[in-house]
Amino acid sequence: MFDLVQTWKESNKTQVEFAREHNITLSKFRYWIHKSRVTSGESLSSGFIRISGNGFSMKGANDEIRLHYPNGTWLSLPSGIPVSVLKTLIYF
Repeated sequence: MFDLVQTWKESNKTQVEFAREHNITLSKFRYWIHKSRVTSGESLSSGFIRISGNGFSMKGANDEIRLHYPNGTWLSLPSGIPVSVLKTLIYF
């Protein structure tokens, strides 16, 4: 399962696309990703999310948050988005 997660990380595919192509349910694939993060030490047990400068920015008058996922996907959100929602978008 960890080899498959690594293959996904190196691909330009979304979790949905990758899981579908490999006949894995999305929930199972996300569980594998979570387990791989825990095993590799990527998981933050304190409940905090690590946000790097490259993936988080505030823009002028629009005050938006932009997320850049490893697969190349960009997501722009209003700066007032609840932290709980932001956390779910960053973690997966």
